[in-house]
Amino acid sequence: MKTNVLIAAGLTAAVILGVFLFQGAGEERARAEAAAAEAEAARAARMELITDALSKAERLYQGYYYDEALAVLREDPELSAAAESAGDDAAGLIAAKIGEIETAKGSLVRYDGPVHHVFFHSLIVYPQLAFDDKGHPAKGYNMWMTTVKEFKAMLPLLREKGYVLYDLKEYIQEDPEHPGSVVLRDIYLPEGKVPLVLSVDDVNYYDYMKPDGFADRLVMGEDGRVWTEVETPEGVKTVTRDGDVVPILDDFVEQYPDFSFRGAKGTLALTGYEGALGYRITDGLPQEAEWQQTVKTIAAALRSEGWNFACHSYTHNSSWFQAGRATLGQVKYDTDRWKEKIEPWVGETDIYISPFGFTWKNSDPRYRYIIGQGGYRIFCSVGNSRTIRNNGDHIVMPRVNLDGYTMNRRAEEVKTWYFDVRDVLDTARPPLEL
Repeated sequence: MKTNVLIAAGLTAAVILGVFLFQGAGEERARAEAAAAEAEAARAARMELITDALSKAERLYQGYYYDEALAVLREDPELSAAAESAGDDAAGLIAAKIGEIETAKGSLVRYDGPVHHVFFHSLIVYPQLAFDDKGHPAKGYNMWMTTVKEFKAMLPLLREKGYVLYDLKEYIQEDPEHPGSVVLRDIYLPEGKVPLVLSVDDVNYYDYMKPDGFADRLVMGEDGRVWTEVETPEGVKTVTRDGDVVPILDDFVEQYPDFSFRGAKGTLALTGYEGALGYRITDGLPQEAEWQQTVKTIAAALRSEGWNFACHSYTHNSSWFQAGRATLGQVKYDTDRWKEKIEPWVGETDIYISPFGFTWKNSDPRYRYIIGQGGYRIFCSVGNSRTIRNNGDHIVMPRVNLDGYTMNRRAEEVKTWYFDVRDVLDTARPPLEL
C-alpha cells in the first residue's frame, strides 16, 4: 500500500514538474514570439519611414524642389538611423535617389528661348448655353473664350511639348546696381524644358455670363482647396473641380508635378466694377463685409497654391482703353479705384495685365501713372512677338490668347508652338464667321 502511495506521489511530482517545464517552455516561446513580433514591427516601421521619405523626396524632385528633396533624405536623423538598421539595400536606395537628384540639379541649363505667356478667360462649362445666342451674343464667346473640354485637352499636349509652368514674378529681380530698376532673372530648367507663363483674364464672373454656361464663382471646399460653383442647365447649383481654370490646373499639377516649376500655377487678372472672384464686394450691399472676407480667404488659399493676382484695370472700360483714348484723369480714377477696392482683399501685386491688351509709350503720362502710382513692375499686353522689353523700372511681356479666334484663325502658329488645333477644338463650338 505504501509503495503505491509512493509511486502515486512520484507520478504527481513528475506531472507537476512536467507542467512547470511545459509552462516554462511556453513562456519562453511566447517571449521569443513577442520579441520576433516586436522586431518585425520595428522593421516594418523602419521600412515605412524609408518608403515615405523616398516617396516625398521623389514628388519634390519631380516638382523641381531639388534642395528640399535632398533635405528630406539627408537631414532627418530618424531616417538615417532607420536606413542604417535596415541594411545595405535601404541605404543603397536612399543613396541612389540622392545621386539622381544631385545629377538632375547639376544638369540644369539656362533657358534662352522665346518667352511664352498664354492666357484664357473663364472657361465655358456648357457650350450649349454659351453658343445658343440667347443673352450675350454667341460670336463673342466663340472668339474669345475656351471650353473646359478644350482646356483639358491642351494641358497634356503642352506637357508633352516640354512646357513647364513658371511663376511670372520670377522673371525679374531688383537691379543691384540701379535701385528702382529691374533686370531679367536667369531661368534654369532641365534640358528640353520650356518655361510657360499662364494667366486668366476677368476672374470676376460677371452677371452677364451667368445664364451662359460659365461658373458663378470660386468657393472654398471642405478640403481647403478652391473649387468652382456652377449652375447646371437644369438650374441646380453644384460645387465642382472642373468649372474653370483654377481647379482644373490644380488637379493636373497634382497628378503631374513636373508640369509646374516649384509649384507655379498662373496669374489671375481681376477688374473690380463687379467685385472679385464672383463676389460683389464693391457695391455697398449688406453682405459686402462678409464677402470681402470670403475673397480674402480664397485669395490667400490661391496664393498658397502658386497663383498670383494682377490688376486688369478697375473699369475695363472699352471706350477708355481699347482705343487708348483714356484721359489722365480717367487713368488716375481707374488705377486708384482698383488699389482701394480690390487690392486690400486679394493682396498687393506688382503685375498689371492691360485690358484689351493696350500699350502706350513708356513716356506717356497716363502710362507712367499706372506704372509709378501702381507700383507695377510687370506689364502684360497682348501680342505674339514672344520677347520681353525692359523699360528700366518694369518689363513688358506679351501674351498669346489660346481661344476660339486664335485656334481658328492662327492654327499654324498654334501648331508650331503649342499643339495641333485639331486635337483640341471642341466639336460643340460652332464655325467662326468673321
